[in-house]
Amino acid sequence: MSRPAAILLLLGFAACAPSTEWARADTALEQRQKDEKDCHDIASWQALDESDKTRPIYPPFRDTQFMESGGEDGGGVTTSYTRRGPRMYELSIYCMEQRGYHLRPIAQKSGVTS
Repeated sequence: MSRPAAILLLLGFAACAPSTEWARADTALEQRQKDEKDCHDIASWQALDESDKTRPIYPPFRDTQFMESGGEDGGGVTTSYTRRGPRMYELSIYCMEQRGYHLRPIAQKSGVTS
């Protein structure tokens, strides 16, 4: 199978996948949203802390896990841990699960009217 065909097939499967949401018995929407935000904030700080502690200590920051960029004003070199996003996602899921939530599919509404 060619690479473009495989990519299109993968995208087709992804489009058919059900959307999910966090759910916990007897939890109001406002509480769920607050918990999601809290977990996102905790995960963000934890991922940042982990990435900062594992970065190369000396320039030129050539580790494959780091990228060099010049910031908005072009001054200075900033490093960012390229795997911070996936780690933040993992930590956020863990946090929600520890609070008793689970992911459930969102019911799809039918576009057919009678």
